[in-house]
Amino acid sequence: MSFGLSVDLLSIFLFITLAQGVFVLSLLGFRYRLQPVQHLYLFLLVFILMWFQAEFLSVRLPFDISFQPFYATRYGAWLAVGPLLYFYARAIVGRPITSITAIVLHVTPFIAFAFIIPLLIYDVLSERQVNYGMLTTFDPFNDSVSFMQYAYGIIFVIQFLHALLYLLVTYTLIRKYEIVLLQNFSSINTGNLRWVKIMIILLLLTIAFVSLFLLLFFIQQTYNRDLDYLYVIPTALLIYGISYRLSGVTWPVGSNSSSSTSKYEKSSLKSDQAETYALKIEDFMTASKPYLNNELRMQEFADMLKIPSHHVSQVINDNLKTTFFDFINKYRVEEAKRLIISDPKATLLEIAFKGGYNNKSSFTNAFKNFAAKTPPEF
Repeated sequence: MSFGLSVDLLSIFLFITLAQGVFVLSLLGFRYRLQPVQHLYLFLLVFILMWFQAEFLSVRLPFDISFQPFYATRYGAWLAVGPLLYFYARAIVGRPITSITAIVLHVTPFIAFAFIIPLLIYDVLSERQVNYGMLTTFDPFNDSVSFMQYAYGIIFVIQFLHALLYLLVTYTLIRKYEIVLLQNFSSINTGNLRWVKIMIILLLLTIAFVSLFLLLFFIQQTYNRDLDYLYVIPTALLIYGISYRLSGVTWPVGSNSSSSTSKYEKSSLKSDQAETYALKIEDFMTASKPYLNNELRMQEFADMLKIPSHHVSQVINDNLKTTFFDFINKYRVEEAKRLIISDPKATLLEIAFKGGYNNKSSFTNAFKNFAAKTPPEF
């Protein structure tokens, strides 16, 4: 095997993204040993993205080799992106897919179209498809196109619709998980969830760019592979960075019950009893200040009140028209206001700890949400 090296600016960027990807993989693999299971899925997702980068680099730095090591990126490698992100989301919300059969069903399109079928029909596909991509099926330079060649051209387009469906389902799953946390915890790190949602949005934007690219291709019938770099490199750099940010994160597990009010339709709680509970809860908050416990959870709060936790949740949601998270933090912000007025020389960190927060960032975000200004502005 021999190869010629021709380094240019784009190649340097590709080397940088690959180096960053190797670092993230090393962190997930050696430091965290792919545990818990969501780290395994994050590892595989980063690996797939690195695979894309390496394939682009191989095009820019051609070498002579007896086989094409990156052929699967041209057959349907995006069929793996959606399922891996979905597996990751299921794991962090406490509902990992444990059935081997279910996992196989999700990844079968990727395994079949990216590996098994290409190995069986390698000679059927044109040399231009193998070396330059499936979209060459639709350009005007083909004398004739077989059914299988045309089918793989279609599959190349469908893989992005497949990924889009998984991304939308995953985003919905993460959003529901966020609502569950707000109903069960008084303190949560919303920043980690925000990074997961940003990753999903970045991949959605990538698919949007690909859609534009495909539209231009079918209109102009001209395939310019260099346009891929406009989204491939930035997306890779950002997702590697997000993966590093999410490495080692321990995700809280809340109730898996539905977040909608329909879950209370069969509740035994009567309206007059709910009103009594609402008054009891508000009186307890004023008298005992349980919100000063920065790790307060719904179950612990219900135990203090000697009221079933599902009834406390129902009263907070339906009668008080809020979530447990917002209910507790509203009182914490009012306590912080009182502390600022009574002790103007205290630092914000001191105020945060005394008001029931375990970090300055959560305190500042909650204060801005409920007071419409930052603590220093107040």
